[in-house]
Amino acid sequence: MRPDRRRLDGYLRHVNEEMQTAKLASEVWLRSAPGHVVAENDRFVRSLVRGALARGDPGPDHLGPLLDDPAALREHYWQRVTRAKPMAVHFGAADHDALDDYFTVSTERSTSAATARARDTIAADSPAGHLLRSIDRLTASGTSPAESCRQVLHLLSTHWRDLVTQCRGPEGGHPEVGAVLAAFHEALASGRLGRRPPQPVPGTPPPAEPTDTHHPDARDTDACLTDADARLTEAEVRDLARLCMLGRLCFSDEELRLAQRLARRPRLQYALLATHLRLVAESSATAARLAADWGTTRVLLPFTEAYVNRTGYRSPVIDLSPNPKLVTVLCHNVLPAVAGELLRRPADEDALDAGVLTSGVEAAIRRGVFSTTAGLFHGTAPPDTVALSGFSRRVCPAATPFARHCLRWLPFYFDRWPGTSPPPDRTRACPAYPAC
Repeated sequence: MRPDRRRLDGYLRHVNEEMQTAKLASEVWLRSAPGHVVAENDRFVRSLVRGALARGDPGPDHLGPLLDDPAALREHYWQRVTRAKPMAVHFGAADHDALDDYFTVSTERSTSAATARARDTIAADSPAGHLLRSIDRLTASGTSPAESCRQVLHLLSTHWRDLVTQCRGPEGGHPEVGAVLAAFHEALASGRLGRRPPQPVPGTPPPAEPTDTHHPDARDTDACLTDADARLTEAEVRDLARLCMLGRLCFSDEELRLAQRLARRPRLQYALLATHLRLVAESSATAARLAADWGTTRVLLPFTEAYVNRTGYRSPVIDLSPNPKLVTVLCHNVLPAVAGELLRRPADEDALDAGVLTSGVEAAIRRGVFSTTAGLFHGTAPPDTVALSGFSRRVCPAATPFARHCLRWLPFYFDRWPGTSPPPDRTRACPAYPAC
């Protein structure tokens, strides 16, 4: 990739060590980048990931004799983690004292549990309450709550500016977000808004949803408010942001309970750890080249979900270690999809094989676990007043190459479990996923 300092500087200005994604910057610190900057950063990160994250290509196996001894593989992985754990914790990993603690699946992440929490904690007349009514309306027609949430947020993103204009007072002031979402629900109920268009082929990143393309960098002043902004309080931001996450919590209680049992199976843990270690090993050379080309290790910040630089991102030295957060991410988002494939057959955990793992990874992509819709929130004056200028569909930029890596190596290492028959040759073919 040809270095473009302007693009890197823009990325680092809005996404840095403390604010790894625009979603976090917007929903935690209330410092959203403008919509067009969010989209530009996404394209930049996608180009970095495409060139520097291992995509599962066949090649020599760096794990060697470790593959013949699951206990040694686990010890090697844990040693690699512990030597860089402070850095991994800084980038979102839990500070666990044992490797087994990262293999966790929470039933609190089920669709039913998330929906029940929303009903118990969200006031009916709040912005999140109006949005929940719209989600319920689509769910009543037979759509799952998670898919209903995605459809509602897509429509809301598309029609946001028109809705804000419609809700302005006679003096042209900025409306309350609750009023905008109430108007949205009324339009949805009356049939004035259409349903979501057909979905793309599974595995392809969906196009970016419309975002505010005119908002300047957020500052603590009303002068930054634009004609697409509506107001709400910080407490309302938290409720609304949590409800938007319902679109990713797409698994049933039964799928999560079965995923909990899968996460405890030594053979599957072995496959997950080997797949992760291979990802880090194959990425090391490309990461070094990327940092050399750009003249800074900070260009490796988009990869901290998978691996961290033990020496930090101000040091020129590159020493990559796996971030165990990725194990938990896989347990939360891929193992329930694998469980769903077993339940669909129907079968229990004893029927798990390489084919089910492949189907599960594909199902996780199809079910949208690597994408979310985030509000573009930014603090204004007076205190506790926040502006919402629109919504942005965020797709994990590593979803395509990482899925390709998992599709090739997770089933391979599952079959490679010592004592089983030699694994089939899975290095020659891999499902075709377009470049991200």
